[in-house]
Amino acid sequence: MNKVLAKTIQICLVALIGLIGHSQEILFKKIAIVTGNAASQVELNIADLLKQRLEENANIDVRLIRETKELQYVSGELQILLGTPERHSLLSAQFKTLRIPELTPLAPGREGFLLKSVDNSNSLILIAAGLDDRGCLYAVGEILRQLVYKEGQLALPNNLNIRTAPAFEIRGTQIGQSSVAKKLAQVRDWTEEETQGALLDYALAGANIFAAEDESMYHFIKSYGLMTQTKFGANTAGAKVPMEWNAFESIGRSGYVCLSVPEARDYMLQKCNEHFKDSQFYDLIEFYGGDGGGCECDKCNPYGLTFIKLVEEMAAIIHKYHPKSRIYFTNQKFDNEDDNAIFQYLQEKPRDWLWAWGYGPGSDATTWQPGHRQTHRMDLFEYPGFGPYGLYPKEIIHQIPSRHKLIYYNEITHWKYAQHAYIQMYPRADRNGDLPPHWSNEIYNRRPDQFLTMVYNRLTFFAWPEYYHRVFNDLMRYGNGDITHSSGHHDHFNQWMWQRLLWSPRTTVDEILTEYSETWFGLEAAPFMAKAILQLEKNLEEKEGVPLDKKQGIDEYYDLVQQAGQVMPSRIMERNWLWRMYMQKAALDKYVKLNVAQQKELEGQIEEDVAAYLQNDRTIALKDISNKLKFPKETMEMAALREEAKRLGEESNTIYGQRNDGYFNLQHDYIGLGWLKRQLTRAQNTDTKKADELLKMIVDYANPGEGGFYDNLGTGNIAPHVINGYPYDHGQPYVSQMLSEENRPSQRSMHFSQNEDQGVSLFYTDLDPKASYSVKFTFVRPWFQERYAYRMNQKSQKIYADDIVLADNVELPLQMSDFFTYRIPKSVTKDGELTIRLERAPDVAHGDRISVEQWRNSGGWGTLASEVWLLKN
Repeated sequence: MNKVLAKTIQICLVALIGLIGHSQEILFKKIAIVTGNAASQVELNIADLLKQRLEENANIDVRLIRETKELQYVSGELQILLGTPERHSLLSAQFKTLRIPELTPLAPGREGFLLKSVDNSNSLILIAAGLDDRGCLYAVGEILRQLVYKEGQLALPNNLNIRTAPAFEIRGTQIGQSSVAKKLAQVRDWTEEETQGALLDYALAGANIFAAEDESMYHFIKSYGLMTQTKFGANTAGAKVPMEWNAFESIGRSGYVCLSVPEARDYMLQKCNEHFKDSQFYDLIEFYGGDGGGCECDKCNPYGLTFIKLVEEMAAIIHKYHPKSRIYFTNQKFDNEDDNAIFQYLQEKPRDWLWAWGYGPGSDATTWQPGHRQTHRMDLFEYPGFGPYGLYPKEIIHQIPSRHKLIYYNEITHWKYAQHAYIQMYPRADRNGDLPPHWSNEIYNRRPDQFLTMVYNRLTFFAWPEYYHRVFNDLMRYGNGDITHSSGHHDHFNQWMWQRLLWSPRTTVDEILTEYSETWFGLEAAPFMAKAILQLEKNLEEKEGVPLDKKQGIDEYYDLVQQAGQVMPSRIMERNWLWRMYMQKAALDKYVKLNVAQQKELEGQIEEDVAAYLQNDRTIALKDISNKLKFPKETMEMAALREEAKRLGEESNTIYGQRNDGYFNLQHDYIGLGWLKRQLTRAQNTDTKKADELLKMIVDYANPGEGGFYDNLGTGNIAPHVINGYPYDHGQPYVSQMLSEENRPSQRSMHFSQNEDQGVSLFYTDLDPKASYSVKFTFVRPWFQERYAYRMNQKSQKIYADDIVLADNVELPLQMSDFFTYRIPKSVTKDGELTIRLERAPDVAHGDRISVEQWRNSGGWGTLASEVWLLKN
């Protein structure tokens, strides 16, 4: 062999051996957690937490010991030197021996840590050094993510060297079970230990602040060196007060006082004093401005200024007892005038009592999101940069003095009708009549699958890796951190991802998914679960041309989660409530898909029979067709899926008090079979001519005939002739009682107007001037919950063709739609053009300003229409 070639091969082999050695793992069956002799109590608690978590997840011998003068080597044992170097002599010695640069506030950064594996012939050592107490806690989180269980042993990379710190100062969320979710999903209460465990899961992911609901939780949070937060409502009475004190809250909620009433204002100051004089010290105290709260009255206007002046006095009270507490407020449901008044107030002189401006649902002046901010900053839409989410945070930090921070309260807990969630319907115009510019429609075109949304509550189990990753990167570049809103534990992935991004915002979606899946499901199942979670996000969204019964992703998601379960080691699977939640979702979604397909198949059979009947095939009787129209029976496959979801739900509830609410809400008329039944019943009870008209609608519903036009009003539908009005969003989270499920999907969505003088209007051109026309409407009005219904007096509307009244005082049917047809005078269409216009009833939305605002904010409508046919006679 050529000597040069031989030498080259030898060099390559040496390099390869070195590379293999460099990537080898440290394997061990025992662990000693070594704490410093001067360790703080927090450090000792953190060490004990590591011991508990290791013993929970692996059959490994773990001992907790204090340091000695020298390391005591035990064969096959990993020694974790855990603590802060200044309180741990052995740890400090390792820094000197290995010439490791000391930890500083800049390297790695505050709350940071170093993890470094040291593998030599004498020992297996893992350096776990925190800059401070919390740095030690986050080091433990990283240890638990790095350790891998392999055939009765634990493995750790022998080249582990992680020096890192969080990117954002404030990183928190809320912990607990939602009372709504508990009721809907019928789950047991968490134990105190489970609540604490959930909190520590997020702390180990990087969170550093939590709400302290009671004294026990307060002390638990502090025992790990974490921060605490509490809230106080500036005008939240919390008790029965004199009627004349009551605020005019934006949707009419009770329990709030008007701060322009001197006695009410004094009451709130006294309440603040009583609340905080004997309270624990809280690191952060939030004063929320609305949702609920606030006052719409003229005396309080601008409420933002009334609010912030009172908060300043309350801050002085708090700082008298707790001088180191940091104060911030939120501008939720404020309008432009409110925010501008606060900007001016902060610019007038230093306001050292205030730490930050809080930004949550209803705070954003450049998106139309639930929370119904009443005015928007249209001036900010010129040259929009990265898009609507970041426009107003950027404006806020430009307006407030640099001493103040921007802190977020992002809502990532609801999958629909929420700050960053799917919209219910395209947004309504604000008080000024403004709507979002067309280029921001990407936000409002995101809608929940129309069938899945009938099954799952706002607080159902879901995960959005891609969209929430986008939202984070649009928003967080302007802020100092985030204490996210959570209403339960159904948002587990979203909250966990947010904490990891607050630590390292450049982490990609794929990296997040891989880390999450490996952490919660193990290495074997992780690739399947990462793909499944991505697919779940896609499945939840309404896709044009791909209805639920055609979504292959439903089956793909089911298969992926199932495969993950098949390869997951039994030690992980045994207590894995989280996989069971993902699998329940898979079984339930697949069940709904099959049920929708069943109903559509039945609908198709009915349409075929009716079409044959209309072709004079009298071997088919209408009565027989109608008798066919019964809800399809559950197939064996569907029954198996339902039983699977039931079993998994019982297991996840037993393990961890979690279950998917959808299991208890599977029976629905998804496509409006009830409407078909009504048409057939009506056809049987009328004359032949009218019966044929009713039956033709079944087989060719939207066809307006030659020379006619059909507009399907509502979000995402084709309605080219609409010139005034916008999709009806109900003004509140949609509940099933609002409209009957027997309506066809096209009948369930509609356009509306509010208190504008011009109602929903349609304009037609190029009409035949010699022909006569009729107009047919689908009308239905929603039912309102009791807390809104008392101010909803609208029931009827007037109908115009140009300036000619076609019908006056037309009462819209409640919940179940019906058709209304009117002939149009030929004189109206002789010029080839026509305007169809609706007008609200005289007694609707004509009260005082405050009453009208509350009516608008609660879903009030002036005119309403679901569908319009212009028919050429």
